[in-house]
Amino acid sequence: MTATTPDDDSPELPRRAKKHRPDGTTPEPETDGLNELFSDMTGTFVGVFKAVKAGEFAMTLILAKAYEGAELRTTWQTEGRSYVANYDEQLRLNLRSVLASFGVPTNLSDVALINRAYDAHRLTTEFGNWCEPLQAVEVTMQHAGALLRHANKVPEDRRDEYSERVLDFARTATVGQTETFAKKLAAELGAAEFEETCEREYAERRVTIEDVDFGMTVITATVRTGEAHALYDLLTRQAIVLRDEHRDDAKAHRQRVREAADTGTALSSADAEFVEDPRTLDQIRADLFIETILTATPQSILESHTEGAARITANVSILIPVMSLRNPDAPRDVATINGMNPMSMAEAREFAGTASCFHRLLTDPITGHALTVDTRKPTAEMRRFLQARDQTCIFPGCRRSATQSELDHTHPWAAGGNTSVGNMAHLCVRHHTLKHQKPWRCRHKGNGDMEWIPPFGDPITVQPARVGPVFEPVEDPAPF
Repeated sequence: MTATTPDDDSPELPRRAKKHRPDGTTPEPETDGLNELFSDMTGTFVGVFKAVKAGEFAMTLILAKAYEGAELRTTWQTEGRSYVANYDEQLRLNLRSVLASFGVPTNLSDVALINRAYDAHRLTTEFGNWCEPLQAVEVTMQHAGALLRHANKVPEDRRDEYSERVLDFARTATVGQTETFAKKLAAELGAAEFEETCEREYAERRVTIEDVDFGMTVITATVRTGEAHALYDLLTRQAIVLRDEHRDDAKAHRQRVREAADTGTALSSADAEFVEDPRTLDQIRADLFIETILTATPQSILESHTEGAARITANVSILIPVMSLRNPDAPRDVATINGMNPMSMAEAREFAGTASCFHRLLTDPITGHALTVDTRKPTAEMRRFLQARDQTCIFPGCRRSATQSELDHTHPWAAGGNTSVGNMAHLCVRHHTLKHQKPWRCRHKGNGDMEWIPPFGDPITVQPARVGPVFEPVEDPAPF
């Protein structure tokens, strides 16, 4: 066996640092040229990314031209010719004929290409203001896809506003964030239609069953958004309780086994037969769902309102615009659950009617951002405020809900950081770990804005989503 040595040009990888700072974080290791290597990689990656996205838009323009040509051919074929199929069928036939020549050498199906051509036609004809930013790779076709998916929910007289606002947001957001923004904005711009659609969809609520492979079956329940999130949150909380109990039991069992081995005594029958629970959180959640359905008595069947009450209650955050709550017949905005998904105002009012108390959220009338309402642990009021302010993990591009993230001291507590809304923010587990392991750094800029400083490249500012109305300055009217 021969030993291999790295090339002379390859950088020497740093050794793992073994010492820690006084605040408990790990110092950055000596890199010996590694920073320069990663910086070059970043520039190369960005260059290739822009070339690929520019190519995707170029293909979109070609597909839009193909759609336009198929339309012209279909018009010529169908005008005054009663023996020809109807317009839509003939258009699809012509599109398939044209796009087949695209699909064969690229191994793309004609169905996929027809759908892409239809989207390309909509984008270039209905949302032409996106073409220049797409060509300059200020946004990508994936951002445009988020725009198109929710455009049909917007009234035609507000499509231009919808297009401009989504484009403005997408310039500094990920595709996932743009998807969430476009969905919420479409619901807001068509609030009246949204509420009517919610009522129609609620009338179609149902539970379906589908048998799949290997003895498994999928049960799907189409229910209202608030009820669904409450159900999932309840199952999650119960699953965590059971998982932690099982872990504690297993830890105690292993301790008793060690003590018996050290003292030479026999194990009890319970310890001898003990089996650790191997289930994951997802598996426990699924098992609890089945157990609850099969063993619980529905509340509507019980004679008493308190009989069979759950030991653990679900927890969801619902943001309800107060003016819409006061005037249910003319909603001015839509309610959202966990700051992410629009929900029916009728359902939101039902939740409000059973709430034991309300937490008022004051917002800045200029920016629309939340305003503020010392121990190491934040108070319940601080947690509620920070959830309302952050809404999601505040790492650039992350959409993990704040309710599923961890509160972090931006300036560590051990290093003198205080427990205040100006020094705390939500981070999901992955990005919480990334921040503390370095070399990503961050600092508060005020009003919930967070500046992230990557190891290579320019700082990135993350702003919390606006949760209140924004007042725009207008020109003074001309004097008489």
